Amino acid sequence: GAPGFGGTDGGDAGDGGLATLGPVQGTTDSGTVNVTGTINGGNGGSASGDGAAGSGADATLTDAINGTTSGQMTLSQTANGGDSGSVDSGANGTAGDGFSSLSKSTSSSLLTVNARATGGRGGERDDTTGTAAAGGAAESVAVAENDAGEARANYSFGADATGGTGGLGRNGANGGVGGAATRTATASTVGNFIARTYGWAVGGGGGNLNNGTGGTAGAGGAATDTTLVTSTGNGQIDANSVGAYGGDGGSVVSGTGTGGAGGVATTTATGSNAGTSTVTVGTTAEGGNGGYGRGVGESGGAGAVGVIVSATGTSTGGGAVNVTALQRGGNGGDGYDGADGGAGADSDLVDVVSGSTSGNLT
Repeated sequence: GAPGFGGTDGGDAGDGGLATLGPVQGTTDSGTVNVTGTINGGNGGSASGDGAAGSGADATLTDAINGTTSGQMTLSQTANGGDSGSVDSGANGTAGDGFSSLSKSTSSSLLTVNARATGGRGGERDDTTGTAAAGGAAESVAVAENDAGEARANYSFGADATGGTGGLGRNGANGGVGGAATRTATASTVGNFIARTYGWAVGGGGGNLNNGTGGTAGAGGAATDTTLVTSTGNGQIDANSVGAYGGDGGSVVSGTGTGGAGGVATTTATGSNAGTSTVTVGTTAEGGNGGYGRGVGESGGAGAVGVIVSATGTSTGGGAVNVTALQRGGNGGDGYDGADGGAGADSDLVDVVSGSTSGNLT
């Protein structure tokens, strides 16, 4: 989408333009199909004086691309929300959200479905009061179902959902909150075929502070991952590297103030098959770190908790089952120039890991 125009001398800035895509289709009888699509929401314009900033445009994709083949197929779509504009004393704009949902059911030798999303950055605020704009949220949903070969859902080896960074607070304004990130991956096969996923969600970082007195930097965005990987037959299950990482709180770069708190991370991971092949499930939930504070009477931000709801592996056919869960609380932020350090988060795990098989269970 096109960017908005900036406001001058107290005028309001324009909003970013919407972007659209699709449908986009790739088709062959048995050859390889690769279809990729990306949209970028337009950025909002910036304003001066008491003018209002423009908002970034949301970016939304739902099954915008498609393909057909009995061979290998890869479908990938990405939605990036637009940034909101910066502002002085006027109203903040709103950062655009990114939403990408892609589902495919097929009879192919290999199916890969990737849906990625990024929230827009919050605009900075340069004023003695108020709070900079929050980062945009990001949500990724990928569903891959295959009855003739391997299925991969968000098998990206990276962040599939990334929340936008909160806006910078200048000269007394508080920092903006980081955007939340949500990732959902479902890979399933009918028959004796492998199902996989590999990726994570990352909350947006909180906005920093510059040159203020006694403000608070932005909190990090929350992150959530939900993974389900299954095979109705003797398919290997690979869900070993999934997770969520809460955004770090913003820091006080100059002036005085309190660091932002970290963002909470939450995960749920499940894998199962009905044969003798191995089921591997591994998830990580890591709370965001607190940002550093600066000045007497101020403090670093608190670290956030990581929460693993459950990590479960099952093989009804006696396959080996391996389940791991790694949960970390975020570190408290450092304190500089007389500020106290922030509190780190606790991390307690009680019976969240489970497995079932007549074979080897770890």
